[in-house]
Amino acid sequence: MAVERKYGNNHINQSLKQIDSNSWLVGSFILRRSPYRSEHATWNDGDASYTLMRTTALWTTTELNNPYIKLVHEAGDASAVWSIGNTAFCKVKYIERNVTPEAVTLDFVQKQIPSFKTPKVLHYVAEKDRSYLFLERLPGRTLADAWPSLTMEWRRFYVAAVVRICKEMAEWEGKLLSGVDGQDIPEYYLQPKGVDNFTSLQDICSIIGMDCSKFYFYHADLGPGNIIVEYEPESGTIGIIDLEIAGYFPRGWIRTKFRISSGMDLPASSKEEDPLWWRRHVQMALGADGFEDFTEEWQAWLAR
Repeated sequence: MAVERKYGNNHINQSLKQIDSNSWLVGSFILRRSPYRSEHATWNDGDASYTLMRTTALWTTTELNNPYIKLVHEAGDASAVWSIGNTAFCKVKYIERNVTPEAVTLDFVQKQIPSFKTPKVLHYVAEKDRSYLFLERLPGRTLADAWPSLTMEWRRFYVAAVVRICKEMAEWEGKLLSGVDGQDIPEYYLQPKGVDNFTSLQDICSIIGMDCSKFYFYHADLGPGNIIVEYEPESGTIGIIDLEIAGYFPRGWIRTKFRISSGMDLPASSKEEDPLWWRRHVQMALGADGFEDFTEEWQAWLAR
Protein backbone atom coordinates (compact mmCIF):
# COMPACT_ATOMS: atom_id res chain seq x y z
CA MET A 1 0.00 0.00 0.00
CA ALA A 2 1.43 3.37 -1.03
CA VAL A 3 1.96 5.90 1.75
CA GLU A 4 0.17 9.22 1.40
CA ARG A 5 2.76 11.93 2.00
CA LYS A 6 1.81 15.10 3.85
CA TYR A 7 3.26 18.55 3.30
CA GLY A 8 3.09 21.97 4.89
CA ASN A 9 2.40 21.82 8.61
CA ASN A 10 2.08 18.03 8.48
CA HIS A 11 5.34 17.39 6.62
CA ILE A 12 7.55 14.75 8.21
CA ASN A 13 10.10 17.45 9.12
CA GLN A 14 7.42 19.19 11.20
CA SER A 15 6.76 16.15 13.41
CA LEU A 16 8.34 17.72 16.50
CA LYS A 17 6.82 20.99 17.68
CA GLN A 18 7.81 23.27 20.53
CA ILE A 19 5.45 23.99 23.43
CA ASP A 20 7.91 26.03 25.49
CA SER A 21 11.68 26.18 26.06
CA ASN A 22 11.72 22.78 27.79
CA SER A 23 8.66 20.97 26.35
CA TRP A 24 7.89 19.55 22.91
CA LEU A 25 4.93 17.80 21.31
CA VAL A 26 5.89 14.52 19.62
CA GLY A 27 2.84 12.77 18.20
CA SER A 28 0.58 12.03 21.17
CA PHE A 29 3.46 12.51 23.63
CA ILE A 30 5.02 15.45 25.42
CA LEU A 31 8.78 15.37 25.78
CA ARG A 32 9.96 17.37 28.78
CA ARG A 33 13.50 18.35 29.70
CA SER A 34 14.45 18.80 33.36
CA PRO A 35 17.73 20.39 34.52
CA TYR A 36 18.45 17.45 36.82
CA ARG A 37 18.83 13.69 36.61
CA SER A 38 15.91 11.45 37.55
CA GLU A 39 15.49 7.72 37.99
CA HIS A 40 11.96 8.11 36.62
CA ALA A 41 13.04 9.82 33.39
CA THR A 42 12.90 8.09 30.01
CA TRP A 43 16.62 8.81 29.81
CA ASN A 44 19.25 10.96 31.51
CA ASP A 45 21.60 13.29 29.68
CA GLY A 46 24.51 14.44 31.81
CA ASP A 47 23.03 16.56 34.59
CA ALA A 48 19.67 16.81 32.78
CA SER A 49 16.91 14.33 31.98
CA TYR A 50 14.18 13.81 29.38
CA THR A 51 10.77 12.28 30.04
CA LEU A 52 8.08 11.20 27.57
CA MET A 53 4.48 11.44 28.75
CA ARG A 54 1.33 10.64 26.80
CA THR A 55 -1.10 13.54 26.39
CA THR A 56 -4.65 13.99 25.12
CA ALA A 57 -4.71 17.77 25.57
CA LEU A 58 -4.61 20.29 22.77
CA TRP A 59 -1.43 22.34 22.92
CA THR A 60 -0.43 25.60 21.33
CA THR A 61 2.87 24.95 19.57
CA THR A 62 5.45 26.74 17.48
CA GLU A 63 8.22 25.59 15.16
CA LEU A 64 11.40 24.38 16.82
CA ASN A 65 13.74 27.10 17.99
CA ASN A 66 15.75 25.60 20.79
CA PRO A 67 19.36 24.62 21.54
CA TYR A 68 18.35 21.17 22.85
CA ILE A 69 16.60 19.77 19.76
CA LYS A 70 17.91 20.14 16.21
CA LEU A 71 16.84 18.64 12.87
CA VAL A 72 19.99 16.87 11.65
CA HIS A 73 18.77 14.79 8.72
CA GLU A 74 15.79 14.41 6.42
CA ALA A 75 15.15 12.06 3.54
CA GLY A 76 12.76 13.99 1.34
CA ASP A 77 9.21 13.54 2.57
CA ALA A 78 9.76 10.04 4.01
CA SER A 79 11.74 10.44 7.24
CA ALA A 80 13.59 12.90 9.45
CA VAL A 81 16.00 12.75 12.40
CA TRP A 82 16.45 15.14 15.31
CA SER A 83 19.28 15.26 17.84
CA ILE A 84 18.03 15.65 21.41
CA GLY A 85 20.50 17.02 23.91
CA ASN A 86 23.85 15.26 23.87
CA THR A 87 22.83 11.61 24.10
CA ALA A 88 19.77 10.85 21.96
CA PHE A 89 18.15 10.99 18.55
CA CYS A 90 14.53 10.86 17.46
CA LYS A 91 13.81 9.23 14.08
CA VAL A 92 10.39 9.86 12.58
CA LYS A 93 9.27 8.10 9.41
CA TYR A 94 6.11 7.25 7.55
CA ILE A 95 4.95 3.75 8.37
CA GLU A 96 5.44 1.18 5.62
CA ARG A 97 2.85 -1.54 6.10
CA ASN A 98 4.03 -5.10 6.79
CA VAL A 99 7.66 -3.95 7.18
CA THR A 100 9.80 -4.91 10.18
CA PRO A 101 10.31 -1.87 12.49
CA GLU A 102 13.91 -0.87 13.13
CA ALA A 103 13.28 -1.12 16.88
CA VAL A 104 12.48 -4.83 16.50
CA THR A 105 15.64 -5.40 14.46
CA LEU A 106 17.81 -3.57 17.00
CA ASP A 107 16.38 -5.68 19.81
CA PHE A 108 17.19 -8.84 17.85
CA VAL A 109 20.77 -7.77 17.09
CA GLN A 110 21.52 -6.80 20.68
CA LYS A 111 20.30 -10.19 21.90
CA GLN A 112 23.01 -11.80 19.72
CA ILE A 113 25.63 -9.96 21.83
CA PRO A 114 27.57 -8.83 18.74
CA SER A 115 31.17 -7.65 18.64
CA PHE A 116 30.03 -4.21 17.44
CA LYS A 117 27.86 -1.60 19.14
CA THR A 118 24.31 -0.64 18.16
CA PRO A 119 22.09 2.10 19.60
CA LYS A 120 19.87 1.34 22.58
CA VAL A 121 16.15 1.91 21.95
CA LEU A 122 14.88 4.45 24.48
CA HIS A 123 11.28 4.45 23.27
CA TYR A 124 9.35 3.39 20.19
CA VAL A 125 5.75 4.02 19.19
CA ALA A 126 3.81 3.84 15.91
CA GLU A 127 0.85 6.21 15.61
CA LYS A 128 -1.50 6.80 12.69
CA ASP A 129 0.75 7.34 9.66
CA ARG A 130 4.21 7.62 11.25
CA SER A 131 6.53 6.03 13.80
CA TYR A 132 8.70 7.67 16.45
CA LEU A 133 11.94 5.97 17.46
CA PHE A 134 14.06 7.44 20.26
CA LEU A 135 17.61 6.09 20.25
CA GLU A 136 20.68 6.45 22.40
CA ARG A 137 23.52 8.21 20.58
CA LEU A 138 26.61 6.04 20.09
CA PRO A 139 29.87 7.76 21.15
CA GLY A 140 32.18 8.76 18.32
CA ARG A 141 31.64 10.07 14.81
CA THR A 142 30.67 8.57 11.51
CA LEU A 143 33.32 7.00 9.30
CA ALA A 144 32.26 9.53 6.67
CA ASP A 145 33.22 12.42 8.96
CA ALA A 146 36.44 10.73 10.07
CA TRP A 147 37.54 9.65 6.58
CA PRO A 148 39.54 12.72 5.44
CA SER A 149 41.76 12.56 8.54
CA LEU A 150 42.35 8.78 8.52
CA THR A 151 45.64 7.25 7.46
CA MET A 152 45.59 4.53 4.81
CA GLU A 153 46.37 2.02 7.54
CA TRP A 154 43.19 2.92 9.43
CA ARG A 155 41.10 3.00 6.25
CA ARG A 156 42.14 -0.55 5.46
CA PHE A 157 41.56 -1.52 9.10
CA TYR A 158 37.92 -0.39 8.88
CA VAL A 159 37.44 -2.25 5.59
CA ALA A 160 38.62 -5.47 7.25
CA ALA A 161 36.51 -4.75 10.35
CA VAL A 162 33.31 -4.29 8.34
CA VAL A 163 33.99 -7.47 6.37
CA ARG A 164 34.35 -9.30 9.70
CA ILE A 165 31.05 -7.80 10.84
CA CYS A 166 29.34 -8.94 7.63
CA LYS A 167 30.63 -12.47 8.25
CA GLU A 168 29.57 -12.32 11.89
CA MET A 169 26.03 -11.23 11.00
CA ALA A 170 25.84 -13.92 8.31
CA GLU A 171 26.09 -16.52 11.07
CA TRP A 172 22.55 -15.55 12.11
CA GLU A 173 20.43 -17.53 9.65
CA GLY A 174 16.77 -17.22 8.71
CA LYS A 175 14.27 -19.30 6.75
CA LEU A 176 13.00 -16.62 4.36
CA LEU A 177 14.03 -13.34 2.81
CA SER A 178 12.43 -11.23 5.51
CA GLY A 179 12.92 -9.07 8.54
CA VAL A 180 13.76 -10.75 11.84
CA ASP A 181 10.04 -10.97 12.71
CA GLY A 182 9.03 -12.48 9.36
CA GLN A 183 7.70 -9.23 7.88
CA ASP A 184 9.00 -7.55 4.73
CA ILE A 185 12.27 -5.64 4.23
CA PRO A 186 12.13 -2.25 2.43
CA GLU A 187 14.98 -3.09 0.03
CA TYR A 188 14.21 -0.84 -2.92
CA TYR A 189 17.10 -2.23 -4.98
CA LEU A 190 15.11 -5.48 -5.28
CA GLN A 191 11.68 -3.94 -5.74
CA PRO A 192 10.19 -4.43 -9.23
CA LYS A 193 9.21 -1.32 -11.17
CA GLY A 194 5.64 -0.25 -10.59
CA VAL A 195 5.26 -2.31 -7.41
CA ASP A 196 4.60 -0.49 -4.11
CA ASN A 197 5.26 -3.37 -1.70
CA PHE A 198 8.15 -5.70 -0.86
CA THR A 199 6.48 -9.11 -1.03
CA SER A 200 8.33 -10.34 -4.13
CA LEU A 201 11.96 -9.73 -3.10
CA GLN A 202 12.76 -13.42 -2.70
CA ASP A 203 11.31 -14.20 -6.13
CA ILE A 204 13.47 -11.46 -7.63
CA CYS A 205 16.61 -12.90 -6.01
CA SER A 206 15.75 -16.29 -7.52
CA ILE A 207 15.30 -14.69 -10.95
CA ILE A 208 18.70 -13.00 -10.58
CA GLY A 209 20.20 -16.41 -9.84
CA MET A 210 21.02 -16.21 -6.16
CA ASP A 211 20.82 -19.31 -3.99
CA CYS A 212 17.58 -18.88 -2.02
CA SER A 213 17.78 -22.10 -0.03
CA LYS A 214 19.37 -20.26 2.91
CA PHE A 215 19.22 -16.70 4.21
CA TYR A 216 21.72 -14.70 6.26
CA PHE A 217 21.34 -11.60 8.38
CA TYR A 218 22.76 -8.52 6.65
CA HIS A 219 22.67 -4.79 7.41
CA ALA A 220 22.41 -3.96 3.67
CA ASP A 221 23.48 -0.30 4.03
CA LEU A 222 26.98 -0.26 5.50
CA GLY A 223 28.09 2.99 3.97
CA PRO A 224 30.47 5.36 5.80
CA GLY A 225 27.53 7.34 7.19
CA ASN A 226 26.19 4.32 9.09
CA ILE A 227 29.46 3.27 10.72
CA ILE A 228 30.49 4.95 13.98
CA VAL A 229 34.19 5.10 14.83
CA GLU A 230 36.26 6.75 17.54
CA TYR A 231 36.96 10.48 17.28
CA GLU A 232 40.64 9.56 17.22
CA PRO A 233 41.24 5.90 16.31
CA GLU A 234 42.89 3.92 19.07
CA SER A 235 41.18 0.62 19.84
CA GLY A 236 39.31 0.39 16.52
CA THR A 237 35.87 -0.12 18.10
CA ILE A 238 32.94 0.18 15.72
CA GLY A 239 29.27 1.03 16.06
CA ILE A 240 26.58 0.31 13.47
CA ILE A 241 23.47 2.49 13.06
CA ASP A 242 20.42 2.72 10.78
CA LEU A 243 19.22 -0.89 10.60
CA GLU A 244 16.05 0.06 8.70
CA ILE A 245 16.62 -2.44 5.88
CA ALA A 246 18.54 -5.08 7.83
CA GLY A 247 17.22 -8.63 7.72
CA TYR A 248 17.68 -12.05 6.16
CA PHE A 249 18.97 -12.04 2.57
CA PRO A 250 20.58 -14.57 0.22
CA ARG A 251 24.33 -14.70 0.72
CA GLY A 252 24.81 -13.36 -2.81
CA TRP A 253 23.23 -10.03 -1.89
CA ILE A 254 25.91 -9.22 0.72
CA ARG A 255 28.70 -8.46 -1.74
CA THR A 256 26.42 -7.40 -4.59
CA LYS A 257 24.83 -4.57 -2.58
CA PHE A 258 28.24 -2.97 -2.02
CA ARG A 259 28.86 -3.01 -5.76
CA ILE A 260 25.57 -1.43 -6.85
CA SER A 261 24.58 1.01 -4.08
CA SER A 262 25.74 4.60 -4.61
CA GLY A 263 24.25 5.31 -1.18
CA MET A 264 27.38 3.70 0.26
CA ASP A 265 29.75 6.09 -1.52
CA LEU A 266 32.14 8.27 0.42
CA PRO A 267 31.00 11.90 0.79
CA ALA A 268 32.31 14.34 -1.78
CA SER A 269 34.57 16.09 0.73
CA SER A 270 37.52 16.42 -1.60
CA LYS A 271 38.00 16.44 -5.35
CA GLU A 272 41.01 14.17 -4.88
CA GLU A 273 38.97 11.55 -3.00
CA ASP A 274 37.60 8.56 -4.92
CA PRO A 275 33.94 8.28 -3.81
CA LEU A 276 33.91 4.56 -4.70
CA TRP A 277 37.00 3.66 -2.66
CA TRP A 278 35.11 2.41 0.39
CA ARG A 279 32.62 0.06 -1.21
CA ARG A 280 35.07 -1.08 -3.88
CA HIS A 281 37.54 -2.29 -1.27
CA VAL A 282 34.86 -3.85 0.95
CA GLN A 283 33.38 -5.82 -1.93
CA MET A 284 36.84 -6.94 -3.06
CA ALA A 285 37.62 -8.18 0.45
CA LEU A 286 34.26 -9.98 0.57
CA GLY A 287 35.10 -11.59 -2.76
CA ALA A 288 38.40 -12.81 -1.36
CA ASP A 289 36.36 -14.49 1.40
CA GLY A 290 34.20 -16.33 -1.11
CA PHE A 291 31.16 -14.04 -1.33
CA GLU A 292 29.67 -14.12 -4.82
CA ASP A 293 28.87 -11.11 -7.00
CA PHE A 294 25.59 -10.92 -8.93
CA THR A 295 25.97 -7.36 -10.25
CA GLU A 296 25.65 -8.28 -13.94
CA GLU A 297 22.63 -10.48 -13.29
CA TRP A 298 21.02 -7.73 -11.21
CA GLN A 299 21.63 -5.16 -13.95
CA ALA A 300 20.13 -7.50 -16.55
CA TRP A 301 17.00 -7.95 -14.39
CA LEU A 302 16.74 -4.18 -13.83
CA ALA A 303 16.95 -3.51 -17.57
CA ARG A 304 14.04 -5.80 -18.43
